Amino acid sequence: MSVRIRLTVINNTGADIKCTSIKCKKFLDLQVGSVVADKGKAIFLSETSDRIFCEFSQTNNPDAGKWQMGMTSPKLSDNNAYGTFMAGLQKYKKSGSPLELTYILGTKNKADWDNGDKDEGNTITFGDCS
Repeated sequence: MSVRIRLTVINNTGADIKCTSIKCKKFLDLQVGSVVADKGKAIFLSETSDRIFCEFSQTNNPDAGKWQMGMTSPKLSDNNAYGTFMAGLQKYKKSGSPLELTYILGTKNKADWDNGDKDEGNTITFGDCS
C-alpha cells in the first residue's frame, strides 16, 4: 500500500497534548498516548482510503479541551476532513493522494467536511466508520 493521508498536527493550545482515541482504521506512526509538545509539530501517516478519526486532549488537564479530527481519502470520490471547534483545520485539496492535512490546534478552522477551502461548520459523527 501507499500513503493516502499525511496529517500534520501543530500544537498551539498552550499545553502539551496527547492522542486519546483513534477510530475506524490506524495510522502508521500515531498511537493512543502519543504526545505533541506545546508549540510542537508532528506528522502522522496512514495508508487507509477509508474514514479515520483521532482525538487529542491536554496531558495535564484532559477535560480542559479536546480536539477531534476526521478524514478520508477514498480512491473513487472526494477527499474530506473536519475538525471540532478550534481544531484549526487548514484548507485542503478535495482530490489527489496523499491527502495533505494540517491542523493548528487552538485556532479556528478554515475548512470542513465537504468544503476544502471554507468553513461552513459541516462535520460528521466522530467514529462513524461508514
